[in-house]
Amino acid sequence: MVCKSQIGRCVAVMLFVYGDESMDETKQRVCAVAGIVGTEEIWAAIQTKWIDRTGGIPFHANDCDSDYGDYKNTPHADNKALYRDLAIMLAESGLAGFGQAIDLKAKEAIFPGGSDLAYFNAFIRVLEAMRNFAINTKETLEITFDMRLESEHNAGLLYGYARESDQTYTACLASKISFEFAKDNPRIQVADLLAREAMKALDNFVGPVKRPIRKSWKALADTNRFDVAAFSTEWFSSMKQQYAEVQKIVGFNQNDYVQWLKDRNRQDSISNKFHFITWIARRDKEQGK
Repeated sequence: MVCKSQIGRCVAVMLFVYGDESMDETKQRVCAVAGIVGTEEIWAAIQTKWIDRTGGIPFHANDCDSDYGDYKNTPHADNKALYRDLAIMLAESGLAGFGQAIDLKAKEAIFPGGSDLAYFNAFIRVLEAMRNFAINTKETLEITFDMRLESEHNAGLLYGYARESDQTYTACLASKISFEFAKDNPRIQVADLLAREAMKALDNFVGPVKRPIRKSWKALADTNRFDVAAFSTEWFSSMKQQYAEVQKIVGFNQNDYVQWLKDRNRQDSISNKFHFITWIARRDKEQGK
């Protein structure tokens, strides 16, 4: 909240969050989701600089870092210089961010199938981080994520479920989440860089080639405004060990879900899993649980 003493009143400052996702080149080792938050003033400042440095070419972190796409005919040193400059620009911007990475191989070894759930698990963790930021600053968040046709609908369901089931989300998140194409929104391109750094931080640790901490990530981490977390073998193993107890706590199990699908003549899907969880929450609320 910004107080303007000259007019004797306080004006609410809306905070804006932009997010994106990233995966390793094989789409089998690591995925990550990231969100970056800041005021409109800070976002507008970095957007102007960003467009100028990229020459108006929509930035894609994976392509720039690996000499693909729009960068395949550009000298490698120029691509690395662009990536470095944008990482420094983000570090110096005053924005803050959080990225959640997931070890897909560890997930598949312990929880086979349902790879999309890894993405949505990361998405909800980023949402939690943004919620916590809003609580600490006592501001409202308006969130915009990259538009991915395979994930937009379900991410929207998760967002709506979070606001409906938890008052802490309702109080600080705008009524709806927005989705836009990164190529049309430089702010999502900024978030794409953090998502790439979150993914690489884990991939360089669990991937086939072990590498030291990236200079680009160090520049961001040293500001103490950016953080990255990871789910790997230990986390998934612990989750599996607690699975039976979790079913008791939430009040339903796999058989309940199968029956719910049968009663409604639906097929198993990520969307229907989310619809089922929402249905359970509403049922329990009506029953006073």
